[in-house]
Amino acid sequence: MKGKSQASNFIKHQVRVRLEGFRPERLISQAAAEGVTVRDIHYKDETEVSFTVSGEGFRRMKKLAKSRYKFTVLSQKGIIPAMICLRRSRMTVAGVALFLLLFFAQTLFVREINIIGCRSITETAIRQSIAEEGLYEGALKRFDCVAIEKKLFQTFDNIVWARVAYEGNYVEVQISESEQAPSETVGDSVPCDIVAETDCYIEQIYTYKGRGQAAENDYVKKGDILISGTVPIEHPSYPVEEGETLYHYTHADGKIVARVPYYYTFSLDSDLTEEERNKEARRLLRLWIKENVPESAQIINKDFHFTEKKNIISVYGTVETRQQVGIEKEIVIDEHKRGTEEDTGS
Repeated sequence: MKGKSQASNFIKHQVRVRLEGFRPERLISQAAAEGVTVRDIHYKDETEVSFTVSGEGFRRMKKLAKSRYKFTVLSQKGIIPAMICLRRSRMTVAGVALFLLLFFAQTLFVREINIIGCRSITETAIRQSIAEEGLYEGALKRFDCVAIEKKLFQTFDNIVWARVAYEGNYVEVQISESEQAPSETVGDSVPCDIVAETDCYIEQIYTYKGRGQAAENDYVKKGDILISGTVPIEHPSYPVEEGETLYHYTHADGKIVARVPYYYTFSLDSDLTEEERNKEARRLLRLWIKENVPESAQIINKDFHFTEKKNIISVYGTVETRQQVGIEKEIVIDEHKRGTEEDTGS
């Protein structure tokens, strides 16, 4: 029965051990006298030996050894280590699954919002505005970036460009402010169009009142109507004869952001070296920008080129800006009616 019990212990749990200390055979003999079975004994030298023992026998040997010997577990086999390993594996899998679940849950929420470009507008005011569209730290990522950009344009008159983008749970709100006042204004009660004050490429257009006449990416020339204050009446309560159109006139209102190109040219002394020429060209370009480009405009691109002819170096290039455009132009109703009648052949 005793031999059978020892075999059963080895099947359940066996340990390969390295024993170090003075005359380790004494401990092995003492353990054997206590009924501990030791197998596969291998002596390395007089102070080190390795052997296999059951898990229960290993615990009894450590009690006998006290602090006189050093034990090192080399390997373990049997049912008990396998069950421990399986349990640890399950706990590891469960831990990984829980981590992935928490990580995925975190990606559904906004962790951080970074506001860029504030000058006169406070960051607090920006955060309050975007919160009304569902964007705040801790919110689910169900917000509409385009709707938030429109909200910023409608809330703050001096914002000329806005961009909302996110990556993971990090959101960036970037704005560009303008202190530029309209170059021409008329009274709020006077019907008017909003027209382009210069040649430009429309980047964003928001119509608050009136009828939009331009769209994003359109190229418009100075004087072109961007938002018309003349709006057709299409309500059935106003019957008109066939071929005729009724209009009502309003004070057009909106915000237009455009890319505006500025072209420049000036001359340099031909005796300058290439390094001096580049340095002087940059200096003169800075002065030209200061004199010709609105201070509130956001410069997004600039370049310069050289041509040399008859000992004269000409510098030319383009400065591209992003700025708010559009001036109010009063609608003279009598003249507008005559123009409409001429257009319809009346």
